[in-house]
Amino acid sequence: MAWFRRKTSADPTALMPPVGEPSKTEQIVEFARQQRPADEHWVHTQIISYVELLRDRYDAPLFVGLSGRPAILLRLSGQMRADLDGLGELIEREGANLFLQGYRVGRYGMVRAVLELPEYDLIFETPLTLAHGDVQEFLLGGYQNGAIELHIAHLGDARTLRLLCQANGIQPVVSSVLSAVRGLRHPTTPEEQAGPIAQLEAKFPKISDGLAIRNRIRLVVTGQAEDVVAVVTHN
Repeated sequence: MAWFRRKTSADPTALMPPVGEPSKTEQIVEFARQQRPADEHWVHTQIISYVELLRDRYDAPLFVGLSGRPAILLRLSGQMRADLDGLGELIEREGANLFLQGYRVGRYGMVRAVLELPEYDLIFETPLTLAHGDVQEFLLGGYQNGAIELHIAHLGDARTLRLLCQANGIQPVVSSVLSAVRGLRHPTTPEEQAGPIAQLEAKFPKISDGLAIRNRIRLVVTGQAEDVVAVVTHN
């Protein structure tokens, strides 16, 4: 896989709040440590399939950053599209858009993420909270690498689209998001998130509402991504 990194002197980790819900990476590492002696040297490698992470989730993007590889995972239903025919070629030709914006919602900070694929009605909104480790790993990985993977599956299609994308403009967008929610609390549990999510939905009745060029990350396909990720734990 053609992976690349672009390091900068900026450090967005300084603006990240404490993690309330550990990321999948952290959960895998912790499980590996529990199964092995703490006073010995060992290396554990676990291979994770991106499609398996989606489980019964569909028409709702999942944002992860396993092992520093920021990825958007999406399984489409038949209501959104009959199958994957032609979608990969369309995205390769026209790219896709990811909009990220941070908001103060009451006492909480929330991140509104909108993924826009280059086909009518293929637009998806996801409210994100920085209290979740997966969200932090996604943002930090994208910021540091300047790239995002896009994995698209379908309920009625055995194929999977695995696209490695250059994320044009991601650094200023992520910096703007973190600045907008700096110093705020971040909801961890579904109960805490219910109120802020309802307020965001009221503020933006349609998914396309509130989208601005300054909050847009252009996803330009540069190659194929691997459909699995290795999480390596060292002791």
